[in-house]
Amino acid sequence: MQGVVITGFGCLTASGADVAGTWVAVLSGESGIREAATWDSSGWPHQLAGEIKDYRPRELVSDRKLLKFITRQDVIGLNAVSQAVAHSRIIEHRDGLADPTSFNDRTGVFVGSPATKYRYQHDYLSPLANAAGDSREFGVRAMEDVHPMWLLRALPNNVLAYVGIQYGFKGANANVTAHGISGSQAIAEACRYLRDGAIDQAIVVGYDSASELEALPYYASVGLLSSRGLRPFDRNRDGTVLGEGAGALVLETRDAADRRGAKIYGEVLGSSVVAEAEGVLSVREDGEGVSRAIRLALEDSGKSPDEIGMISAHANGTRVSDAAEARAFTEIFGAATIPVTGFKWSLGHTVAASGAIESILALLCLADGRAPGIPTLEELSPDCRGANVSAAEQKPRSSVGLVVSRAFAGLNSCIVLSSNA
Repeated sequence: MQGVVITGFGCLTASGADVAGTWVAVLSGESGIREAATWDSSGWPHQLAGEIKDYRPRELVSDRKLLKFITRQDVIGLNAVSQAVAHSRIIEHRDGLADPTSFNDRTGVFVGSPATKYRYQHDYLSPLANAAGDSREFGVRAMEDVHPMWLLRALPNNVLAYVGIQYGFKGANANVTAHGISGSQAIAEACRYLRDGAIDQAIVVGYDSASELEALPYYASVGLLSSRGLRPFDRNRDGTVLGEGAGALVLETRDAADRRGAKIYGEVLGSSVVAEAEGVLSVREDGEGVSRAIRLALEDSGKSPDEIGMISAHANGTRVSDAAEARAFTEIFGAATIPVTGFKWSLGHTVAASGAIESILALLCLADGRAPGIPTLEELSPDCRGANVSAAEQKPRSSVGLVVSRAFAGLNSCIVLSSNA
């Protein structure tokens, strides 16, 4: 079975325009969460969002004609891919081959997608209102008012399609739409294909623009949003803050990376995806889903709990989820031993993008020997005391780490990474 190595990565977040900028912000204790600028938050109790700063789509995507066919979240995803591809230098390698056909055929694309957004329904609101319940009139008005590219812009697999088209990659592919574990599951899917020898290299990206006004009432109605800020594991935590961003990785079999002399930044040792199967919004308070995901990922990686150096927690700031994670960590690793960190306090909850972005940041933690603290943590909550969480920076105890992601419907995913490749 093939080993899977990381040869490139890129990201775009509320805290930075690339990996370096985001990493510096996290290390410095800087948060990209601000009062929302893409919609009018006046009179609304949940005004915070982790939005991309100075969003300029023409500078983020090289093909300006493409902007007619894609949305904001697609632009963000494609930009992260372009960063990762450039970082890996795989295009320079391919273009130097006498016949690149096999390379393209054996390069896959795996995407963690947020699917479509409520905001894309706006084109239909005016025709619906003016049709006064007359379906024929609605049809006429919709043909006149709705943007002719509406369907193409709203496709949930736009990033998957355009990555393949832009670079000519024709290998195995998948478009995962699984809420908060989409990015992690895309990594897991790519690794399965690489390990089995079906492809030699894969582009993986998770992307989302979750901080849309239209979705906020739904998140707020089920008690998930904070009006004060994202404070994981804190006694006074009161919810999450939605954000936007994208993270992309170039994964290769070790043999493929060695053949082209690629620089290797780390290795994906194992992964898991599980479900609690109890309800769309339910979260088991005992952390059973998180525990099971960690155990399966450890089994897949061939690692034991005492070999893990740090955990990048989901850490979304909601009361039940944070406490459940802490219980799972304590059950598997023992009380207050392994360093635990998280990144949503700085980036916002990027939902479908979170697993990919946080895997990149976890890899940097392992490579630099630094597990950043959570600056918004003022007092560790009693129901989280089993976890070794701190406002101060900690040192990973090895070069191997876990990345935990969670999603609606009780979905849990875990990625095991190593910087010692």
